[in-house]
Formats: sequence, C-alpha cells, structure tokens
Amino acid sequence: MTEKKLYGSVLLKAAEILDALAKKGGQTIQQLSKETGISPSNLSKILETLMYIGYVIRDQDKLYYLGSKFMEYQTQNIAAQRLLAVAKPHLEQLLEAVDETIHLSILENDKVVYIEKLEPKNKGIYMTSQVGLARTLYSSGMGKAVLSSFSEADLTAYLAKTELVPYAKNTITSPEALRQDLTAIRKRGYAIDDEEQENDGYCIAVKLEDNGQTIGAMSVSFPKFRYTTEFETTVVAAIEKTKAAIEKSLEA
Repeated sequence: MTEKKLYGSVLLKAAEILDALAKKGGQTIQQLSKETGISPSNLSKILETLMYIGYVIRDQDKLYYLGSKFMEYQTQNIAAQRLLAVAKPHLEQLLEAVDETIHLSILENDKVVYIEKLEPKNKGIYMTSQVGLARTLYSSGMGKAVLSSFSEADLTAYLAKTELVPYAKNTITSPEALRQDLTAIRKRGYAIDDEEQENDGYCIAVKLEDNGQTIGAMSVSFPKFRYTTEFETTVVAAIEKTKAAIEKSLEA
C-alpha cells in the first residue's frame, strides 16, 4: 500500500499533543516532549496556538490540560445535551450530600468523555480531571461501569482491539482480571476505581441508562486518604439514589 502524504505536519503534531493530554492531563512541556517526541521549543509554539483557539489551557503551575473548546463541540451532541440538562440538578443534590468531586460522562468511541464536573465546596484537595477529557473504559470507574453493560461479543471485540496499558499502580492490565472485575460490578451495581486511573485517587461510579440503553456514567471521586468503609457506604447510597432519579427523569 502506498503511504499517503498528509498535508500539514504541524496538525499531526498538534493531534499527538491533544492525544497525550487526553490520556493524562496536567503535564509540563518537558513531560509532553517525552510523551510525544516533539522538541520543547516546537511544543511551546504549538501549545500557544492551541491555547489561543481554546483547545488547551495552562494553569498557574504551567501544567497543560485540554481546553473547553472540546466541550463546545461535544454539546452539539443532542444526547449529551439532554443528559446534562436532566442530570445537573440531581448532581447538585448529590454534591450537597457527599461534598466530593462529581463527574458526568457519555460513552463515545470506546471512551467515556466528561461533560460535567462539580467541585466539592469544603475540601482543599481537588481532582485533576477536566470537562472534555476522555478516559479509557478499562482504567476508570465510569468507564468500567459502562463496560459492565457490554454484551459478551462486544466485550470480546473491545478487548481484541484495546491494549490494557497501566496508568496508575493498580490499573487492570489482564483481560481475565478485567472480566472478573466486571462480573463483580454487575453483581454489586457500581464500579470502583482504586488507584487505577490515577495514583492516590478513589472513585465510585454507576452507569446511566435511557430506556434500557447505557448512555454514560456518573461518579464520586476523592483522594484515597479520605476513604473509609463508612464513607463508601454513604457514597454508594447517595449515588444509587441519584442514578435512580436521573434515569426516572430521562423517562419523562
């Protein structure tokens, strides 16, 4: 097969940068250079352009994240717009109940894409996630909650095309171990991300259905040091109540 000549090498480099930030936000230029193989000087120029058009943001610590522009495109998706509109008031009630980071996501191209994030009101440590960020299904709480709804055929196809690379110290990298975890998720009704997406992070997540079809997920995330079995019980009860309320509203 003749290799196609693509126009605009800088666009390909920009795509590599965006892919790297989608996998793991909060990266320095040096980290991005190591990840993409692009020199720091070229990275700096491309990042400035991406920031200007809203695809990338930079915080006060000079860490780069995906920008809000992705959310503008995402909200063109009618299903995402509807889910966000229906779920928002229920998520705000959940925030009042647990005061930890709340996430809402939709399923897109074998990933969960964050469409909402609510920050805790009385906590000094926050999660690094951003609206518009995409997470792999096997490594994240919301992703595993969605993945648990896959049929055996769809799960087999997903595993055949997906390399289970580690993102944190407890990321599941064995297909058999992932299958066992998904079986446990189906039995208890919620997924747990115990330092699988990010070190020092803990997440409890549930899938969201509309007329029997899984359309996304929601989660409560917090630093691992705040975990207790009592708090997990509280969060599970609150998130299951919220899930029921959202799905009932979707049916209306």
